[in-house]
Order: sequence, then C-alpha cells, then structure tokens
Amino acid sequence: MRTTRQTFTVYFLLTVFGIVLILPFYYMVITSFKSTTEVTRIPISLFLMEPELTSYRVLLSESLFPRAAWNSFLIASALTLGNMFLCPLAGYAFAKHRFPGRDAIFIALLATMMIPGSVLLVPGFLLFRDFGWLNTWLPLIIPGLVGVFGVFLSRQFISEIPTDLIDAARIDGCSELAIYRNVILPLSKSLLATLAIFTFLSAWNSFISPLIFLLDEEKFTLPLFISLLQGRFRGKENVQMAGAVLSILPVLIVFFFFQRQIVRSLAGTGLKE
Repeated sequence: MRTTRQTFTVYFLLTVFGIVLILPFYYMVITSFKSTTEVTRIPISLFLMEPELTSYRVLLSESLFPRAAWNSFLIASALTLGNMFLCPLAGYAFAKHRFPGRDAIFIALLATMMIPGSVLLVPGFLLFRDFGWLNTWLPLIIPGLVGVFGVFLSRQFISEIPTDLIDAARIDGCSELAIYRNVILPLSKSLLATLAIFTFLSAWNSFISPLIFLLDEEKFTLPLFISLLQGRFRGKENVQMAGAVLSILPVLIVFFFFQRQIVRSLAGTGLKE
C-alpha cells in the first residue's frame, strides 16, 4: 500500500510539473492561431475560439524571415559538422594517446568551462574587430567549431572503446587518421548524434553573439529577427507567437529523431573490454 501511495505521489507531482512547463508553450501555440481582435480581448483566454492562419501569412510575407531562418540553418549546420568531426578527434587523442602534459591540458580545457561567457564578450568583440570580422559570420562559426563540452563528452565516450580494436587496426597498417575514420567514428554513432543535437540547439538559439557581431539585417539569425517582431508588429502578439512557433519547430523535429541516441550517450553507454 505504501509503495502504491509513493508511486501515485510521484506521478501526481510529475504531472503537475509537466503541466506547469507545458502551459507557456500551449499559450504560445494557441495565440499564434488567434486573430488580432481575439488577442487584444480582455480577459485573456486560454482557449482558441476562431482559429486562423493570418499571423503566419503575415510573418511569411516578411522577406527577412526566410532569410533569417536560412542564415541560422547555415551557421548551425557549419558548427554542427565541425563539432561532429573535431570534438571526437580531440577526445580520441585524450582518451587513447599518451603525450606530455595530456592530463594538464585536459584539466585546463575543463577549467575554461567555469568562465562565464559574458566575461569574454568585450575581449571577443575587440579581437574580432581587429581581425576585421565584424558584421560577418566568422565570429559565430570559427570559435565554435570545437566545444570544450564536446571534447569532454567525446573523451569519456571513446575511453570505453576497447583498446584492442585500435591495436588490431595498427597491426593491420592503419594510420591514426584511418583508425579514427574506420574504427572510432563507426563505434561512436550515439556520441555523434548527441554532439549534433546539442551543437545545433545551441547555435540555432544563440542570441547574444549575433546581436553583438552582426549589423546588417540581411545577415541576422532567426533569434535576432524574432526580437525585431516586437517593434515591427507592436500589439500583434499573434504574429510574434507565430514567429516563436516557427523558430522552435526545427529544434523539436531534430530532438524527437535523436532523443534515443542522446539518452544512450549521456548514460555512458559504450563498449567494454
């Protein structure tokens, strides 16, 4: 009986917290389908009376929206591909190779995760200004091609791959790059999926860095364009919410396709010797 009560209590609390978390997203979706008249009606209703697609038509007719979405996709794709290739490469070196200062370098990399990103904004701006990279995508792509968290995750995952497989590949005459391409990467599919979705999510939702480094509206990313909707469509919350809905759709699609691989990788699943 006590076990049943505990189970009921746990599921009840999870349901309550789930409803609290879903409520803002629910309000965002139904507001995006409301008319301007219904949005401005007081009191605010959590139900949809007369659904319509006017807000989506207005938003998609804005020429900068498709451009901003495409810009975000290009930047996120470049960062994702870079992290999927370079982070496991660094993780392979830290996990399976011995070289002077390996542990000290790895600890120094992990220590950089303790530095708040806001502290580096001004030095980064001055540095990229001297490079002549302002109002380009280079400050958004080049520094993020390798992430410290990705290197750490790769090192932890690859350390579980049996060393005997790597030694056998060396005996067969494989170079280190061939071992990485033919042994490490095929055994790290869940790791690659995790790196892909984490990097894509971070790049797709990035707001501060594009706000600082981009000046031309045609180069804006989607989060920057969404922030402009409050000024361009003042009082039209349905259009603003439509932009928010469209901005999170790619993220939800990617997550639902790769959630199993993410759980497997974060749970530390690997091959044991």
